[in-house]
Amino acid sequence: MKKKQILYLVVGVIIALFGVIGFVVSKKPADPEKVHYHAGFVVFENGKKLNFSDNKYMFIKPCTIDGEEIENPGDEQIEKAHLHDNVGDVIHIEEEGAIWRDLFTNINFPVDYSKVEAYINGEIVPNFESQSIKSNDSLVLFFGSVDKSLLSQAPTKEYIEEWGKKSSTCGD
Repeated sequence: MKKKQILYLVVGVIIALFGVIGFVVSKKPADPEKVHYHAGFVVFENGKKLNFSDNKYMFIKPCTIDGEEIENPGDEQIEKAHLHDNVGDVIHIEEEGAIWRDLFTNINFPVDYSKVEAYINGEIVPNFESQSIKSNDSLVLFFGSVDKSLLSQAPTKEYIEEWGKKSSTCGD
């Protein structure tokens, strides 16, 4: 009787082991959570607001090919911080690790970081270019003269959220 019980136990353990192995092998790794949030910015040069809504500053990627939605991993650098839909003051962040320098690199706008004064969410920030871009952050950048009254033109959280919802590029 004991031999039968041991045999049943061994067979049961083997079946359970194969079941666990089958479950683990069939389990797909979870898709990483997609990054997508928005921030805002405005740039003044000697008191004049610069306009970044021109096509030359926009990131345009295809959403479908022959009616089929495509997964476009894109260039990690451009995904970090970009503009689209001809909205020149709302930034789309779709990759981890975005910093403010990424935005200006990606829109091909040269910045001498030693000659600017930057405010994020109304606070002066030295070395802003190496700061992480956070959801709904609002950057005001001054080249040349600084007029703090212009800080009131920073994109607000509500404005950023509204334009983020309206974005038409790939439903983002």
